[in-house]
Amino acid sequence: MPDTESPLSPEDEAADRRHADRRRGEQRRVARALTQGALALLIGLVAIAVAVFVGWRGLALERSLDSERLASRDHELLQAALAKLESRAASDAAALARLETLPGRLDAFDERLARIEARIDAPQRAVARVEAAHLVELAGHRLELEHDVRGAIALFEAADARLAGSSDAATLRIRAQLAHDLGALRAVAAPDAATLSARLAAAGAAVRDLPMLGTIKNQYVPPGITPTAEPGLARAWQQFMVALTDLVSVRRVSDATVRLVSLEEMGVRRHHLETLLFAARLAALRADAAEYVADLAAARDWLGRFFDAKDAAVARLDAELADLAASRVAPEIPDVSGSLKLLRGKSP
Repeated sequence: MPDTESPLSPEDEAADRRHADRRRGEQRRVARALTQGALALLIGLVAIAVAVFVGWRGLALERSLDSERLASRDHELLQAALAKLESRAASDAAALARLETLPGRLDAFDERLARIEARIDAPQRAVARVEAAHLVELAGHRLELEHDVRGAIALFEAADARLAGSSDAATLRIRAQLAHDLGALRAVAAPDAATLSARLAAAGAAVRDLPMLGTIKNQYVPPGITPTAEPGLARAWQQFMVALTDLVSVRRVSDATVRLVSLEEMGVRRHHLETLLFAARLAALRADAAEYVADLAAARDWLGRFFDAKDAAVARLDAELADLAASRVAPEIPDVSGSLKLLRGKSP
């Protein structure tokens, strides 16, 4: 007969039950330990994430979480760090609350600084305005006395540059007026003084060959008779008729030719006319219209009094002087007094 398992005794059954209960208890302890390890690991990961967020304490917390025994202590440290961060945040909030008044204080400081700068800049603006006024006044004198448009433009530009450092409303209004006056000066058409000077020089050179009244002539020719240069019967007949006509008659050519003049006086008269023309040249270069017209009028009067007006060269020179007298030597100066009025504190 096959062997059959013998029934267990009550002691064996009790031992098996105790053994099974022991295994189940160990399994429960293992499961509890695994659960506790999983929870500890989860808490460690959370602590690591918080440590990364907090900063430099992350490395210390990561090292402390290596040991399961220090999990509670690390948790306490984390709580302390969080409390410290909360305290720091509260102190930062209090500091920010104290800084809320800083924008207003900065605005007040800016206003005080602006007032101080205004008090510092006021004397400098006044000095700059006085200097600019002197420059503009000097430009006005040059325009009035010398008709120097280029010099006046340079002085106006210097006055504008002197005011360039200020940006207040009054200075900007003055600079706008300066720009307007500068535009008017730059639009002035300058006369051709070089051409006038060349024409006057040519007229002065022509004076040396002009015939003068009161000089001794080699041959007298009555008015209305043209001398014949070709020799022959025609010239002999002309000489005979002149001699026959002047056989008894006495003529007075003009008051200027009654008295004969010496060579020295002739030189003085020519030199005086050349001097008048040279003075006209200087007046043209200085843009002195009154002196220019007066010198040319005196030159024409001298030419008519002491030179032979019937000579073609004298007539051409007189016409040239009349045309030169009608020429413009001074530019038309515009009204640029608005800038000086503003600089002097007057309305333009």
